Order: sequence, then structure tokens, then C-alpha cells
Amino acid sequence: MLLKFQDFARCFIGSERTAAASAVKSRAVPSSPAPAPAPAPQLPDNDDLLREILLRLPPLPSSLPRASLVCKRWRRLLSDPGFLRRFRKHHGTPPLLGYFTNDPRGPVFTPTLSPPNRIPPARFEFSLPQHHQQPAGERLFFLGCRHGLALLINRRRLQAIVWDPVTNHKVTIAYPLEFTTDNGAHCFRGAVLSGDDDGGGYGNALVPGNGSLRPFKVILIRTEINDNRLSVFMCVYESATRKWGNTISATIPSSVSNLPNVLIGNAVLCGFFQWPTGILELDLDRQRLGVIETPKSLHSVDCSLFRVVRAQQDGGVGLAILSSLSVQLWGRKADSGGVVGWVLEKTIELDKLLSLPPSTDSLPARILGYDEDSNAIHLETFAGAFAIQLESMQFMELFNVNQIGSYYYCHPYTSFYTAGWGIGEGDDRT
Repeated sequence: MLLKFQDFARCFIGSERTAAASAVKSRAVPSSPAPAPAPAPQLPDNDDLLREILLRLPPLPSSLPRASLVCKRWRRLLSDPGFLRRFRKHHGTPPLLGYFTNDPRGPVFTPTLSPPNRIPPARFEFSLPQHHQQPAGERLFFLGCRHGLALLINRRRLQAIVWDPVTNHKVTIAYPLEFTTDNGAHCFRGAVLSGDDDGGGYGNALVPGNGSLRPFKVILIRTEINDNRLSVFMCVYESATRKWGNTISATIPSSVSNLPNVLIGNAVLCGFFQWPTGILELDLDRQRLGVIETPKSLHSVDCSLFRVVRAQQDGGVGLAILSSLSVQLWGRKADSGGVVGWVLEKTIELDKLLSLPPSTDSLPARILGYDEDSNAIHLETFAGAFAIQLESMQFMELFNVNQIGSYYYCHPYTSFYTAGWGIGEGDDRT
């Protein structure tokens, strides 16, 4: 293809030179010599041109592995770390690969892409080193994932584990001392995110040359109940310093439900807990815990009907509230007096958008999760599961969702799958 393109370009350039020279000769005075033709522009080096073409392949798991089978030269270019960094930077938003859920044996991955992009669950199977195998009765808890990284805790060893499922690289971190009271029994929530200054971790998961993870942050949460109130303690670990920060705290009602946290901007996490009148907000820059009051019309505390999302107008804190087959999107706005309150920004009629047939189900839809990167909400309906992009209203069908055991603890996992060349059986990850 490149050779044909090159020949075509040379012919095109050559024809231009011939035409230009003929025009000059036809207008030239007989006694004056014809001016020398302008030098032909140089085509890019073959490899450079091929890289630009390959860079524009879709960011799906099968794209690079299938292209690498063309020839050794293509495989060499596609496996170059510099090209992989450019590929991820060029596409920006990573694809949804599937969901992680908790299981007594450890985290379980359920792929949601159809073949040939479906990743076998065995390729994202978590395993400890041989000398750290789980003894009887020990469990690993999957707490969440973000920027291609996953966070687990080992409650017996009082350790947090940051894991890159694509490369299978892991980092183990001991709990902060104040979180080890009662053998860590009250520490079972947390979050992970990239520690890069630009807030984006994709394409930078591993440090070139030594296989260590790029900077990341881990948030662990411990709770205590006193006088019918819940005290929430949070501590942030930064891999750049290898140290835990100071513990911060807030007091909220004791009757709460778990709520998946969402990163708003680069430094604000919202969620963790919800109760009828509020949710938690963690400001990482200011190291401050706060409370955000929810709309008065919000009565349900079931997280399958309620999620924190990015607001449609300003990208700030927003809410998605599901009622039957209608999704309300709320955002916060200041009135003329400067008082910030909730406003209804958009209503999505799922039956119309998805062309759903009539249903007699008492609960025809549930919220599966929210993809921060693409600003898409994931819903399971009686007619199938879908991811809906909240700005464009474009949607895609999700596969294998019926294999997810619990809707309350499923975590969407997005990443660029570029570490292995095969997505069939076996594992050739580094």
C-alpha cells in the first residue's frame, strides 16, 4: 500500500514538474534559458508514514494485534513503546472492556465487547505471587478502578493492592497505622486514580524501561459509629512520595448506603456514601471532606436507581436519577443571589431513545455503572443492556451483562488494551 502510494505521489509530482516546465518553455523568450524546475518535495520516511496510518486504527482490543500479523515490520512498529504512547494519546478516551465484580475467590472480569474484541476473563485473572497465596478464609476485595488501574484490599494482611490488569503489574501498600485498629475491620472502601499532574493516567501506566507504575494515588476509608452518627475517616497515599498523608474526617448520618465514587475534574471525588439528603465530597487538593445536599425530590437510596455523574452544562457534580424508564439528569447552578441549588438539566425517555417494547415489569431498568471517561451511563433493561453517552445521546449495546452477579458492586473497566498481541487463549503479557 505504501509503495503504491509512493509511486502515485512520485507520478503526481513528476506530472506537475513536466507541466510546469512546459508552461515555462511556451512563454520563454528564445534567447533566455529556461529556469531550473523546483525540487520535488520529499515524501516522509516509509516507517514514519506507516506509523501515521497505524496511529488511526480504532482503539479496540483487536486492532493492533490483528495489524501486527501482517508482517514483521508492522509488528515491530506496533510493539514500539513510543508508538503505543502516541496511540493512546491520539485516541484519548479508552474503550470500555468490561466489568469487575467481587467473588469469594477474588475479582471476576466480565467482558462486554463482542468478538473479535471480547477479552477472555482469564486474561484479567488476579493472582498473588506464589509465596503470597491466599490462606484458607482470606479474601481479596475489589474496591474500584480508574485510569486503567484497579484497587483491591487484603483485609487479613491489612494491605492495599494497586493492579494494572492489562500488564498484570501490582504494587502492595501497607495500611496507614490508624487504619489498622480492630484488625482493619472497619476499612473496606477506597478509590484509586492517576497521580499525574494532568489527571490522566492512560498511556502512562508503566514507566518505560523498569516496569514500575507511573505515579498514582490511593484513598482508603475507615468508619466508626458513635451516638447514631457515622464518623468517616479518609487517608490519601501518593506513590511519588511513598507516604500516607494526614487523616481527614467528617460526620454523617449512620443510615447510609454505598455509592460508587466519581472523579469530577482532576481533584474532586464525589460519592462513597449516600443518604436521603446528601452525599460525600472529597477535595484532594484542599484535603477536605464535605457534604453535598441532594435534591429534595430524591427519596430513593438504592444505588441501582441513582448515580453521581458529570453535570451536562459545566462538567461539575451532577446526578442521574432513574424512575421506571426515565432518567433525570441534575446539575447545580447558582441563582441571582449566589445560592447554589439543583436544577433539572435533561430528561431521557429510555423507551423512545432505545425503541423499547412495552413492559409490565415493576422495575424495568437498573443503573449498572457510569463511565467517567466517555461520560456514559450504563443501564440494564428488560430488552438488554446499553451504554448511553449523556451529551450526544448515542448508545451501544453491552454484551454478557447477564453474567454479572451483583449490580451493586460492579465496576466498569476502561483501558487501552495494548500489552498483549493475542486476545484468545493464553497470556503473553509482560
